[in-house]
Amino acid sequence: MNDEVNNEVERFGRFDVDYSRRTITRISDNAVLKVSRSETHIFALLANTANNTVHREILLKECWQGKIVTNNSLTVAIKNLRTSFSKIGEHNIITTEPKLGYSIRETSLADDGSHPPLLVDISKHIEAHEIAEKLELQEHQESVIEKQEITGKKKKYILLNKSNTASLFDFLIVSFFFLATLFVCYQYLFFVNTTDVDGIPVNYNGMELPNPVTQAIINHKMGDISQWYAFPIGGLCERYKLIGVHNEHYINLTSQVNQEQCDA
Repeated sequence: MNDEVNNEVERFGRFDVDYSRRTITRISDNAVLKVSRSETHIFALLANTANNTVHREILLKECWQGKIVTNNSLTVAIKNLRTSFSKIGEHNIITTEPKLGYSIRETSLADDGSHPPLLVDISKHIEAHEIAEKLELQEHQESVIEKQEITGKKKKYILLNKSNTASLFDFLIVSFFFLATLFVCYQYLFFVNTTDVDGIPVNYNGMELPNPVTQAIINHKMGDISQWYAFPIGGLCERYKLIGVHNEHYINLTSQVNQEQCDA
């Protein structure tokens, strides 16, 4: 029931809503209600859809202009509007629709030519609503700060998790290379014992040498080897590598080991 719009003043029946001044004025006697920004929008939305129920969700979405508010904010705003109207004798201007929302009857907006007199000093009521508006703004600011703090904590948690993941990855890489180094050293460097085969010293890893290895050493008839190195190189039957030392030169004689008989 929107009768007229004049800049930021909108008329609904016998009431003018001034959005810039945040007032609702009863035209007949200029009774002025000072309300909050959200309360002006609530009254205007209900009046503009007179005789229809406006759901709470719609009021919360449309009347706070993107601010984060709760159902309690709407309840308080409706209570403030009712209190304001009751002070000028308008006791039933807003109707509660149980479990749905609120409405204003078109008859409540109709100008019948008779209006109750102004009962109280409006200045006190204006002051009360200014305080309510400040509290509403404070509630919004606190909500924004809380949201920022939660976001900051989430970011910190994500960064901490990334750091822990990186540390674990680094540890695994270092461990892998350490174990690989140990394996290589075991295969090629750790000659922990020495034995004689056919009168020639053989450096080996302390495990009993397979027969094919000792046989290869014995069968080497050249007599030019002063020292042997024998160590396993893996495989299904413990394949061995055989190195001979001749005049301080290392000679690979692995081919002389009958590897196929290494389990004998």
